[in-house]
Amino acid sequence: MQSFAPGKTRFGKIIAELHTASKGIKLKVMKKQENNLGRLRSVFMAGLVAFSLPFHLTPDPAADFDYGDQPHEPILEGVNETSSGMASGLATPDGRALLWKSRDRGGTAPVEFHYVSDGRIPFIGVTDVNDTARYYSGVNAEGFAIENTDNHNNADRGPHNDGITMRMALATCRIVDDFVALLDSANLRDVNGRYGYDYGVIDAYGGAAIFECHRFDYVRFDAAEAVGGILVRTNFSYTGSVNPNDDPSFYGVHRHNQGMKLFKQAADDGNLNVNFILRMVVRDLTTEDFDPYPLPFRGYYNNLPYGNIVNATAICRQSTTAVTVVQGVMAGERPDNTILWAMNGSPVTGIATPLWVRAGSVPPEYDGVVSSPINNRIIQLYNWANGAFGGALDTWRLTNPDGNGLWDYLLPLQDQIITKTEQFRTSPRFHYDRLQGFQNEMAQQINDSLWAWKPTFKIAEQLGLVFWNGHVTLRYGAPRIPDGDEQAGIIEYRIFRASEPFREGMRGELIGATQDTTFTDESPLANGGFYQVEARF
Repeated sequence: MQSFAPGKTRFGKIIAELHTASKGIKLKVMKKQENNLGRLRSVFMAGLVAFSLPFHLTPDPAADFDYGDQPHEPILEGVNETSSGMASGLATPDGRALLWKSRDRGGTAPVEFHYVSDGRIPFIGVTDVNDTARYYSGVNAEGFAIENTDNHNNADRGPHNDGITMRMALATCRIVDDFVALLDSANLRDVNGRYGYDYGVIDAYGGAAIFECHRFDYVRFDAAEAVGGILVRTNFSYTGSVNPNDDPSFYGVHRHNQGMKLFKQAADDGNLNVNFILRMVVRDLTTEDFDPYPLPFRGYYNNLPYGNIVNATAICRQSTTAVTVVQGVMAGERPDNTILWAMNGSPVTGIATPLWVRAGSVPPEYDGVVSSPINNRIIQLYNWANGAFGGALDTWRLTNPDGNGLWDYLLPLQDQIITKTEQFRTSPRFHYDRLQGFQNEMAQQINDSLWAWKPTFKIAEQLGLVFWNGHVTLRYGAPRIPDGDEQAGIIEYRIFRASEPFREGMRGELIGATQDTTFTDESPLANGGFYQVEARF
């Protein structure tokens, strides 16, 4: 099967921060901060005619490319929580309920999706690698789905039995009221497994509710009775004993408010659907004190490098390790038509696959022998995207004006997967026997595409600068293309100029493009300038 690869051109940058002055020939080399992609080193040559600089260029990664596989320490500690929301069929354009959870446990924590059939109701759930006793969100063959968040504003909280509780619910519940009976059961009361969490559940018969569980009771909120048919929770309950505004970061007040805002706007616009949640909600990078949009961020946040941000208090945060979006069924539709959109890793670098319990399995890319191949790749790319400065997120690695960032590649792929799934689901040739093959094909396409995408990196090249008769001439050799690269060659060189040093993500003024390895700036800046030559492959 051929993997989908959105059209893109890979760029290699010859970065030489060369400064020319109008009085004589004064050349200045601006040092760049070292990062995991390599270090720029300056070497001067005697004389007034030429200047050489060994530097690095990125046409395409080779086998020894360092993605930064060591997990980064989060900039903000104690934020491994969760964001979630639901919409009843009243809020969605097609009448199908939606249940979303972004599980926060650590962006590089390995996770898997399992198909479980133990003689009770079969289900699919997400869990930690090789843990079959606990599941943290999922859906079963009866169309019953569940997720939860920790609520921290209860004076008394129970032990961490939420994964056990949800496994029990997935294996036994058919409708929302079955979950009520489970909460009331002696089994949960005896192990104190029901309190300290907000559980969100939907079923195939229009039921959609959140249960805020305390030590001795719980409070039910039905989505059909909520304003707009929408409910959102993060890490506080509405009925808790502590005001979440006392510590808004800890309780996730911004994530709650932002999630509610996005859900309501989409519902009002008539586009609250899976695509909107996967694009706009789970990848939202606004924080309680900062809005980086439009991306890429063109500026400085605190003391971070240009274009880098801290997303620890955003919905799409450093600690998000998996995403599930359950797409329910319309009235009268078969319960096992319910779809679980499963993102096996951080939304910074992940793509969601459609899964059906009726398929009787999950793709091997989501539940491998040792670990999940898709999850392994998402973690690798996550480390790269967060690798420039101690875990800060480099928005220029996600998207850039050239359209060759990671999100420039991933988001069209996600759109295509959603479109193909809708076409498959509504096709006259649809048959339940084809579910397993289709979801496996989608998972393989996503896995192959994730492993096929390569970020730019740097290799050593040479650049010379000549100042003569009021003109500046740049001389550069053709960059070396790694062995095995499928690119035919260089399309062109692009020359950029700026009045200040080139910083991360800075483009400058495009002053020319050529296929030659020499370029002359016939009208250089009067007070000197900086040049960057970029090889386009």
